[in-house]
Amino acid sequence: MSKKLSIEQSNESTVQQMLTRTILRYREQRVHPSNDQILVEFPLLITLNSVPIATLECTPENEVALALGFCITEQLISSTEHVTLKHHTRSQEKAEVALTIEGGKERVYQILRHKGVRVSSSCYGSGSHGRLSTFPQVGKDFTLNPTQIHALQKESEACQDLFSNTGATHFCALYNRDLSLIAYSEDVGRHNALDKSIGQTMQSGSIDDIRLILLSSRVSHEMLRKSAAVNAQVIAGFSAVTSSAIQLAEKTNRTLLGFVRNGRMNIYSHSERLGFTSPTTHVPLEATAVNYVL
Repeated sequence: MSKKLSIEQSNESTVQQMLTRTILRYREQRVHPSNDQILVEFPLLITLNSVPIATLECTPENEVALALGFCITEQLISSTEHVTLKHHTRSQEKAEVALTIEGGKERVYQILRHKGVRVSSSCYGSGSHGRLSTFPQVGKDFTLNPTQIHALQKESEACQDLFSNTGATHFCALYNRDLSLIAYSEDVGRHNALDKSIGQTMQSGSIDDIRLILLSSRVSHEMLRKSAAVNAQVIAGFSAVTSSAIQLAEKTNRTLLGFVRNGRMNIYSHSERLGFTSPTTHVPLEATAVNYVL
């Protein structure tokens, strides 16, 4: 560690970075159960002089480095000043890093008063991880099949005006029960694209009609959390999903799909909306016997 970082207390437990789960893989118009490796995502609370400044959704390990880097790149601390690690704790569910610098709470309040902590379109959220009571379960009045999903994938990809010219955006497409497109947005940030699309339905009065959210990105806990704030029953992403996204989808009765591309997809939760049953032998989210070290 840097000479500028002093350590008072660190209490770390070993946490797996990947978990094993049995999912349904859809290939060549057929499904079959298969074990999949899921990336672990959990919340990291960062405090500075005992003031909470951010909760980041992140991959376990190297939390102190992440906290320091975040504070430096957000210009909350200087890279040349002395920083003390007051404590660092980690469990299977969460982690916390408490840093201290000169100036006490008043200095942090002053920094936040003039700058604030940027709410990013990238990879950190507002600390609402795991608060399932705010997300009621949705009904099951919406079904579709893989052929329809892949048709909508092609339809939505064809709308990417910004991406086709720059290659720099994500998109979010929202569909109603009739599979009609009711909102579409592109943005450099995947979170922004989702927020923009949901905002469009608020403006048009169709927010209660959302049933399917189609994302060009991976589906993290934050993306699932945002999707759970509306009536979406199916959330489908073109890339991977995370462990906490699966857990939230399961507990709020939502169907979660990943790697939707080229006639394929992985089905992580509530496959009945696609007309499939869950694997007979189901392996829940659990740690594998292997330690994955960065």
